[in-house]
Amino acid sequence: MNESAGHEASEKKPARWKGALRIVVAVALLALVLKFVPWRDHLRWPGEFGDEPLVGQISLDESGVRTTFVVDEGPLAGMTIELRRDAATDKSWKQAIVTRLGDSPRTLELTEAARKELDNQPEAGLRRTSLRLKDSPLALTQALALFIVASMLSFQRWQVLLRGVGVEARFWRVQKLGFIGQFFSNIIPGMTGGDLVKAIMVARDHPEQKPAAVLSVIVDRMIGLLGLAVVASAALLFQHGRFPSTELKLNLILGAIVAGACVVMSRRLRRAVKLDKLMAALPFAETLKKLDRAALLYREAGWRVAYSVVASFAVHGMILWSISVLGGAIGIRIGLLDYFSLAPLALIAQSLPLTPGGVGVGEAAFIYFFAPAGVAGAAALAISLSYRVVQTLVSLIGGVLLLARHEPPVTKDDLDEGNQDGDPAGGRPRDDADRALAAAQRAAP
Repeated sequence: MNESAGHEASEKKPARWKGALRIVVAVALLALVLKFVPWRDHLRWPGEFGDEPLVGQISLDESGVRTTFVVDEGPLAGMTIELRRDAATDKSWKQAIVTRLGDSPRTLELTEAARKELDNQPEAGLRRTSLRLKDSPLALTQALALFIVASMLSFQRWQVLLRGVGVEARFWRVQKLGFIGQFFSNIIPGMTGGDLVKAIMVARDHPEQKPAAVLSVIVDRMIGLLGLAVVASAALLFQHGRFPSTELKLNLILGAIVAGACVVMSRRLRRAVKLDKLMAALPFAETLKKLDRAALLYREAGWRVAYSVVASFAVHGMILWSISVLGGAIGIRIGLLDYFSLAPLALIAQSLPLTPGGVGVGEAAFIYFFAPAGVAGAAALAISLSYRVVQTLVSLIGGVLLLARHEPPVTKDDLDEGNQDGDPAGGRPRDDADRALAAAQRAAP
């Protein structure tokens, strides 16, 4: 007995180290992002003032044809640069009026090289872009409303998937567990932390169908990510060639999903590629086994899976719309299709359980994927942070529900057990869900 207990304790220690490592990675990534994103407004004009950016303040003209930048740091402090173009619809500056402190204004007709250097200049810093949202309470309210409705629809999607495996959960109970899961997603390392809490709580409600209830959460997450990728693919199709690199990455993701689904669902293909042995040899082997079992469990769920995929399109449409509302309030001037094309890949990256809540990963992903649309790093980071604010505010609903209805707390033992539920490699006896999955696997063509 003591030897067994010692073995279990040694297995739990690495999990704590993994959690600590995720936090370290999150802090490091966030620090790296903040290092390269300017806090203050700045202007880069290498041909005129060298490689170092000028730091100061932007003053925008309402007509959109003129922008003034006042340098307030360094040896050129006090200098004013006024950039002009012929019309607000023009993308490049045509003229610059430079006034050094104590000197007369100097008017420069910009050459083609100078116009390229001043493209998307000057850039607003993180401070200015973040404060713009404070001045747009209506935009924040709209984003919150869209995110709440999207969350409730996603929870209803989960209810349909639960019923697909015979778990008769009530609508409002599922809504409550969904919001509680969102609340825990901001506390437990990794975006999947909230999913684990949801799985534990629904399993408490239906102990006789515990493995099926846990696997429904995994399938719900898989369908959600698939829907996000399809929405982005459709948006890119409508503007084919605008973001070729992003389009290629997304097509590779969708191709991998389709190929993986074919292999998992086909008995012949599973044998041909020796799938079970392959999964056992790969990193995250236990996670892959759970995904495999979840996919087989829903092989006969037919219309429920189809409905869930369609519902995902509506869910992600509202989430991406809310992100576009936040972006507009921040001052980003790109089309709605750009948000639908670029934000999904950033959200997919953020959903990977590499850091607590995807912190650092999500911020870096927003900057990377929005760069091809000409969005400055500070503005892309402001989108990511404002979206996190919306997520956090909505997740507080789950905290209120958790306290108001006196739900039994989720303990460390619950989490450890939840991580092993339905895992044949965990040494647990086969239950009804296991037998159903074995039958589904035998029936696969």
